[in-house]
Amino acid sequence: QASLLKNDETKALAPASLQKELNNLLKFNPDFAEAHYLSYLNNLRVQDVFSSTHSLLHYFDRLILTGAESKSNGDEGYGRSLRYAALNLAALHCRFGHYQQAELALQEAIRIAQESNDHVCLQHCLSWLYILEQKIFDSCVLLEHSVNKSLHFGLP
Repeated sequence: QASLLKNDETKALAPASLQKELNNLLKFNPDFAEAHYLSYLNNLRVQDVFSSTHSLLHYFDRLILTGAESKSNGDEGYGRSLRYAALNLAALHCRFGHYQQAELALQEAIRIAQESNDHVCLQHCLSWLYILEQKIFDSCVLLEHSVNKSLHFGLP
């Protein structure tokens, strides 16, 4: 369903029926992180900001609690989850037009990424900062800096 929502939303289950299935799954296994993520995607589809935020936060909480992220990334797992949780929260707020909340979440993602020396996450943050600044101000300098840094690190 996640793949269908990403690639061809018309083939995915209807939002209400998908959410019903997800609620049934989560009733029996509330720590199923992937179900929370799919719920996040489904709620984005229907523009439900509260449920989207709720599901996104539960996804990252469950990811950290189950230790799934730390198993695949060594000691870096929990910090990586926190960085990307803040970054995704910023993107979510930006998508719904909550620019002040997006900026706060983005600042947190940048702070955590700088502490971890995660250049890839910092470049993603810079891209979102540019998008956010475009919503508020008109800034070409930030775009030029982002492109130069992305080229330096071999990022698209």
